[in-house]
Amino acid sequence: MIAVENLFSGQSLSLVSGSMPLMVTGIARDSRQVRPGDVYVAMGSAAEQPAHAREAIARGACVVLAEHGLTLDASVPLLRTAHARWSFARASASAHGLPRRALPLVGVTGTAGKSTTTHCAWWAMGEGAARIGTIGWHDGVNERANAQTTPPPEQLHDFLAGLPSTCGGVAMEVSSHAGDQHRLAGLQFAALAFTGLGHDHLDYHRTLGAYLTAKLRALRLLRTGGLCVINADAPDAHAVAHAANGADARVVMLGFKRGDSRLVRTNSGWRIRHEAVDYRVPVRLPGDFNAWNAAAGALLATATGVPLQNGLARLASMPAVPGRLELLAHRPDTYVDYAHTPDELKVMLTAVRKEFPGRRLVCVFGCGGDRDRSKRGPMGCAALIADHVVLTTDNSRSEDPKAIAEEVIKGLPSGTEVYWAQSDDLASGRWLDEMRPVHGAKTRVSEAPRSLLVELDRGTAIRLARALAGNDGVVVVAGKGHETDQLLRGVTMPWDDRAFVRSLEVRP
Repeated sequence: MIAVENLFSGQSLSLVSGSMPLMVTGIARDSRQVRPGDVYVAMGSAAEQPAHAREAIARGACVVLAEHGLTLDASVPLLRTAHARWSFARASASAHGLPRRALPLVGVTGTAGKSTTTHCAWWAMGEGAARIGTIGWHDGVNERANAQTTPPPEQLHDFLAGLPSTCGGVAMEVSSHAGDQHRLAGLQFAALAFTGLGHDHLDYHRTLGAYLTAKLRALRLLRTGGLCVINADAPDAHAVAHAANGADARVVMLGFKRGDSRLVRTNSGWRIRHEAVDYRVPVRLPGDFNAWNAAAGALLATATGVPLQNGLARLASMPAVPGRLELLAHRPDTYVDYAHTPDELKVMLTAVRKEFPGRRLVCVFGCGGDRDRSKRGPMGCAALIADHVVLTTDNSRSEDPKAIAEEVIKGLPSGTEVYWAQSDDLASGRWLDEMRPVHGAKTRVSEAPRSLLVELDRGTAIRLARALAGNDGVVVVAGKGHETDQLLRGVTMPWDDRAFVRSLEVRP
């Protein structure tokens, strides 16, 4: 049983009708999961709330908490709140004993790099640390799948409350959806990192301003004096720093060109100059951005008591992050990456070209259906950084994959040549003559070839890309990363880029 005064501690609620019980069994926001003695929090559309509230009461709810608009013809007390989602998350945290007995929590938000930075923070914290994010949940011993980047409050709180006291800390990704929906209300962060803002999720947030606002909500959850690591080179760094200062955070501006902590690439590898001390940054993934991710992760770990030198040293043994520029086949070297926004694709391909100068670079990518359509053309333009581009299907959902491809094509620069693959192209190889020759080692990115091959079958597209690259080339299969299914025309089918690319490995 939970004392009501503890459940709603820190909340300003008004009692509309009835008298409140002193004790309750718990709190639920799904009427189907209500247990006798629970508080039910009414959410969803105004039209559906009365029916759901009646179901919750029939299942034994002893209190209903709702925003203005819901009235009850029932004997149970009705509480009013200004924001049901926020109230539920706060109360759920209290019901699970959080944050009172929570372990040190560090978060990563931004558009790109959340998973890798979170992995770096998790690994830097040492054995027994926990992790929550897009790739999955790790409780310090076992890994399990996670359906959402930042899970719903009750699932998150149950996970955190179940961690052993030996866990050194928790690293988690903080999505913009979680910020907008107040999923993290009631928790407290020891540290947060902001990787930067790009073009993503505008189908949900509508504007970049609203998207940034949702990200900044996490800063309100920083404890006083908590650490905030900001990408100093990001255009919105100043806005994040202003919000962090307003939250009385300890701000570290980390960048390559700007910031009080600087990353520098030397002949012996990456180094960070932080608080007048020079440290080596072991980076096992290609790309300058991964040096930032590694350094930021180690800095976050310092908020859990890990010295920066120790956290950085641990990163030397960190395994590959699943589906984040993960090398999975050779001849040609073939990477799988999660890049699925124009900015991510541009930064990733630029980094790979810089890492492998003179080698033919081929990119496979697609755009999701029933999502932000405004990024389709920019995705195609970003992909043209590669020597060759193969456009394919990536979770078309209810849309026609061909129609999505045509939208991408409409957004390409004038003069871009488009080739629609034929069924026997892979066997005949005739398309190779049409798409070659490619530019050589001295080609600048601005002179990248303006040609694109469309193959809507993802497996065939990857095979075509490898054929275009040749044994000495480099292929990046972008978009799905660690995911293990493909949603086509409303049907979910198994598909794993990583497993498929591994199957193509040329054995000696």
